[in-house]
Amino acid sequence: MSAKARPPEAMAHAVASLCVVLAACASAPSVRSGPPAPAGEAPVLALTVKPGDRDKVPLPTSLPVLKLPEQQHFVLANGLKVRLVEVHKLPILSLYLVVDAGAIHDPSGAPGLASMTAAMMTEGTVRRSATRISDDLGFIGANLAAGAGFDSASLSGSVLSAHLEELLDLFADVLVNPSFPEPDFARVQDQRLVTLLEQRDQPRMLASKAFQKLYFGEHPYGHWPQGTSGSVRAMRREDLVRFHAERWRPKGSELVVVGDVRAADLKRKLDRALGSWVGAPPPSVPPLARPPAARQALLIPKPGPTPQAFIIMGMPGYVRSSADYVPAEVALQILGGGSASRFFRDLREKEGYTYGIFAHAESRKLAGASLIVGSVKTEVTGAATRGLIAEVESLRQAPVSEDELSVARNALLLSLPAEFSTTFGIAGKLGEEVVYGLPDDYWDAYAARVAKVSAEDVQRAAQQYLDLGQLITVMVCDPAVVRPQLEGLPLGAIEVQSPQGASGETALGGRAGTGRRPRSP
Repeated sequence: MSAKARPPEAMAHAVASLCVVLAACASAPSVRSGPPAPAGEAPVLALTVKPGDRDKVPLPTSLPVLKLPEQQHFVLANGLKVRLVEVHKLPILSLYLVVDAGAIHDPSGAPGLASMTAAMMTEGTVRRSATRISDDLGFIGANLAAGAGFDSASLSGSVLSAHLEELLDLFADVLVNPSFPEPDFARVQDQRLVTLLEQRDQPRMLASKAFQKLYFGEHPYGHWPQGTSGSVRAMRREDLVRFHAERWRPKGSELVVVGDVRAADLKRKLDRALGSWVGAPPPSVPPLARPPAARQALLIPKPGPTPQAFIIMGMPGYVRSSADYVPAEVALQILGGGSASRFFRDLREKEGYTYGIFAHAESRKLAGASLIVGSVKTEVTGAATRGLIAEVESLRQAPVSEDELSVARNALLLSLPAEFSTTFGIAGKLGEEVVYGLPDDYWDAYAARVAKVSAEDVQRAAQQYLDLGQLITVMVCDPAVVRPQLEGLPLGAIEVQSPQGASGETALGGRAGTGRRPRSP
């Protein structure tokens, strides 16, 4: 993978070579934890652990307090919204452009088009070849990447603030003038086909593809964002050109900038660099409701020895902007969020059914799912599934203890500051505010919301978003061994996928395109 096209999750570690070590602590927002430490010492969280209490999870005596710098907003002459967070601790700067060009806008019959378009944008422009882009980025110690998820696409990069203008020149060129050169398109197309082929041997990918089709059906979330072998093979360069022209427009987009730059200076440089990017807002897609689901299960045969069954169990969830996001997140943390969760304690430590199985939410702009995901031993799949269902029912029926609630709240709060430890991390989290319409103070207020979640809030969230009556289950397993174990469990109708559907790209049990469900893990 070239330096210019690294995925967003790798970008925070690729600024300039001289900043690699610094980036881990660069631009950190203010985090306070307990009383001030003596000069020259870092603050340490004291833990309330005493001799004889080693069977209890230690709790911190104080929690980090996250406080972000103020967000400044302005609009460029072409209609592009900009939000800036000034962080001047180190001479580093990150850009994160959010565009309404996600996989939700893939044309019917052409899944993967949004993703392929984003992937190709750094592969050449009218001024630069792919090699020239890579060389120019390397010369200034910068990085640049484009990508597309379901709800949005992005173009992002990081650089030393002294080289902002050079990065903006590259940024604007890739954004406005991608040429989608035919030879590079053929190469990227082949790489995508190889990736899709490799996914056919990965239980997690097989289960994820089948689940989202079964759960979301004809909803825009019902297809795999990377496409299928057939759809990718059928794509032409002209399809990418057209999608880029229709969706990548300044109006309806927003640029997040975090780092060592002043507002007036940034606005002047952005007007100069992005002034040629024009266009009306892209057409919107009307919201589509996910139809009610009937409880059902799908078993996908896994060729060869199958010592484990990979499981996805999904129930109707919530959109990312929901007021229930925080209490539901705490509930899922208690259920299966880590080593202190009920799944870990009971199914792993007590029963030995699994090395790891987890509960989490996939919350998007239009719909969501509450998910249980992981692997269990083939010979105990039935017992493990029974145990998972019992744990869900227990969380729905009885309030959690204060100790269990505190551990879950602390797990969420203590992990938060690390996500804001770099300029790129801050930009990504603010990009989340852009995509899902969250208020500017969302992350500042997040800790207070988590701390206020009560046992009653957890039980209410579990009752609403862990509805076993609408449970959709997908297992990649040996059906001959697993199916008899599932008899009598409340999973609804159990179907075994036909062998030709094992790629996750053809019929589910021979019924492709029936659109029975709509979401995607």
